[in-house]
Amino acid sequence: MTGKHDLDQKWIDVGIMTGVLAGVAYGGPQLPFVRGWLHDLLFMGFGPLLSLTAVGSYHFFRRNRETISNQIGHLFLFVAGVSFTYMATMQGSIFRLIPRYYRAAEGADRALWATILQGVSPTQLGLDFAFDIFISVGTVLLGLQMLWHPRFWKLFGAVGMVIGATGLTFNFITFPDNSGEAGLIDPGPFFGVWMTFAILQVWRCRRWEKAENLEGPH
Repeated sequence: MTGKHDLDQKWIDVGIMTGVLAGVAYGGPQLPFVRGWLHDLLFMGFGPLLSLTAVGSYHFFRRNRETISNQIGHLFLFVAGVSFTYMATMQGSIFRLIPRYYRAAEGADRALWATILQGVSPTQLGLDFAFDIFISVGTVLLGLQMLWHPRFWKLFGAVGMVIGATGLTFNFITFPDNSGEAGLIDPGPFFGVWMTFAILQVWRCRRWEKAENLEGPH
């Protein structure tokens, strides 16, 4: 049992570290001076970091209360990271390669490449929507776990549930367009801020546990 507990602790520490890095990867590409390979590294790195954070978060919350909703919620957050990676790599390929072919073409071929770009662009929008589904449902269920956790404020968990449900609703209303571009609020920044504070609280819990020498449920 001790070995299993130690592994849980290591996964929690990994989740905290990757969660912080995921926050950097999410916000970094929005900065005007982040360009080129650094922009791509951060943008495409967010998905894998989110997936690893979901694994660490699962091990943290299961020690307090293991439930089906905890398993499903963190599974959805893990898949959200995978979906984002697919979307980011596809988006990068489409918007880098096809404009390159367009600039090299002449006459009617240019019009053809412009049509191809319009035709394939919706594929990455579909993957973006898949990410929205998984991240939204995962956030709702993660917020639900916080309602039962003694180290989290119930209001904070409720806010996460509202953010997840609102983001999912807005994206369904404007599908296949992004809700922010379609005239509604883009829920992305709200997800990012809430997740950042959630990771910080998990880190604080780990500090409390180490200070009090708590082992938690096995």
